[in-house]
Amino acid sequence: MEHRRRLVASLSSAFTLIAVIAAWIAFAPPQLGGRTSYVIVSGNSMEPGMHRGDLAIVRKQDAYVVGEVVTYRHPQIGPVIHRVIDTDGSRFVFQGDNNDFIDPYRPVQAEMIGELWIHVPGAGSWLTRFHSPVYIAGLLFVAFASLGGGTAAVRATRGHRRKQHRKPAPSGAGTRGAPSMNPLLRDWQDTLSILAAAALGLGVLAWVAFNRPTTHEVPADTPYSQSGEFQYTAAAEDGRIYDTGEATSGEPVYRRLSDAVAFRFTYAFEGADASGIGGIYHLVAELGDQSGWRRTIDLTPETAFSGKEFTAEGVLSLPQAQELIAILETQSGVKNDRYSVTITPRVEVSGRIAGTPFEDTFSTAALAMELDDVQLRLARGASTDPLDQLTPRAEGNVSTRVERANTIGLLVVDLPVAAARVLSLAGLGLVLMLSGAFVIALVNQRNEAGMGGSAKLKSPLVMVRGKVPAVRMRVVDVTSLEDLGRIAEQSGAVVLQEARPGFHAYFVHDGELTYRFQAMGMPDIPPAQSRTQGAA
Repeated sequence: MEHRRRLVASLSSAFTLIAVIAAWIAFAPPQLGGRTSYVIVSGNSMEPGMHRGDLAIVRKQDAYVVGEVVTYRHPQIGPVIHRVIDTDGSRFVFQGDNNDFIDPYRPVQAEMIGELWIHVPGAGSWLTRFHSPVYIAGLLFVAFASLGGGTAAVRATRGHRRKQHRKPAPSGAGTRGAPSMNPLLRDWQDTLSILAAAALGLGVLAWVAFNRPTTHEVPADTPYSQSGEFQYTAAAEDGRIYDTGEATSGEPVYRRLSDAVAFRFTYAFEGADASGIGGIYHLVAELGDQSGWRRTIDLTPETAFSGKEFTAEGVLSLPQAQELIAILETQSGVKNDRYSVTITPRVEVSGRIAGTPFEDTFSTAALAMELDDVQLRLARGASTDPLDQLTPRAEGNVSTRVERANTIGLLVVDLPVAAARVLSLAGLGLVLMLSGAFVIALVNQRNEAGMGGSAKLKSPLVMVRGKVPAVRMRVVDVTSLEDLGRIAEQSGAVVLQEARPGFHAYFVHDGELTYRFQAMGMPDIPPAQSRTQGAA
């Protein structure tokens, strides 16, 4: 009976510990390594499902889908709990169930706090009371009082047990002269409880791991870039004013020396996992003035390209440009000191990035120049170096969905599901092997302690049919049958034996104490020494 009580107590302690750890993993906040957050509803935007003062317990997820109620962190107003109604690339579109408008802010994955897990109506209003120092102090007092009472009870119980065992026992009641026993076998209830708790924890981990896919798709932005380089040259009647004998990129083109300017634009597309890249380009020169007048001169026809690179070349005739300007000035009477000349490739590109189709333009590719009666030169910007526009660049993103490994949150550790499956199965196999080895060792140990030892007893041995009556409330377990025999010899008492299939125990009554030795296996009792009596 005592072994059964110890086993039940050990199993209860182990399972309680597992339950506490599981609850901690499930409900611990992010500040303590968990994935659970607690949100108090402060508005009516989610009515009728949720009301002001309700408590929403949310858990952070690896992915969120349309239709879920999710809390996100707004950069100005803090946590907002609304429903996901759509996605916009890598951003999520939210709307309150009671709202007739869509949330203007669209958070990204990193701004998500968690998906609604548990909804507790009215609990938020109750929790807000603890913002008061009086309530917090009362809660702490109750917690410490409970902890102190439990600790005192445990100490009192332990102290009572120590007092019970302080009574002097006859020589042989201890372990003197007894064979040493492995602590794992001596306290087999605790060992068995640890193995059972490990099996339970690994079993729960296996159940979770095998009920969750190993991967999931999440929205992601796959970047790409477009870059280009403008070049121009102009042959001069007298090239001595240029280092190369002609005007080149970045230098002014003097109209007395040159009538034409040759432009060249080189394009390059860069992107991971890009395929089917192609499109069209159209190199043009656009004349304009400050009033908004615009006139376009084609330098190349609209041309299709395939691949990530192309080169466009065209020639601008300065007399042709001047002729168009003269028509404007004659017909409108407007005269300007200078006119703008913008060289634009007008690129339209399309293809696939990571399997997702996309379309884009290269709107930032434009070479701004100024034309007056003397020269054509790069436009002088107030904040940038004119030469910077010779190498335009544009960045873009394609919203895709990529596969990511699913994980199981274990406090501060995010264990991949695939690894959790292997770990749980390997752990269960190891626990099973250890349990088998432990049971075999325990049976062997008890058999060795109990088999054949009765032949060495000098005191009379009485076999009892049924259970030995508990004539004394205080029982002392000894570690070997030889120790029990020495106690019986010193006190002049008989040794009572209780035998059952696969189990037997020996008892010696001595005053206020009952000494006991228990063993597994069938006893080996010499017939000449044993006597039988019925249990009272």
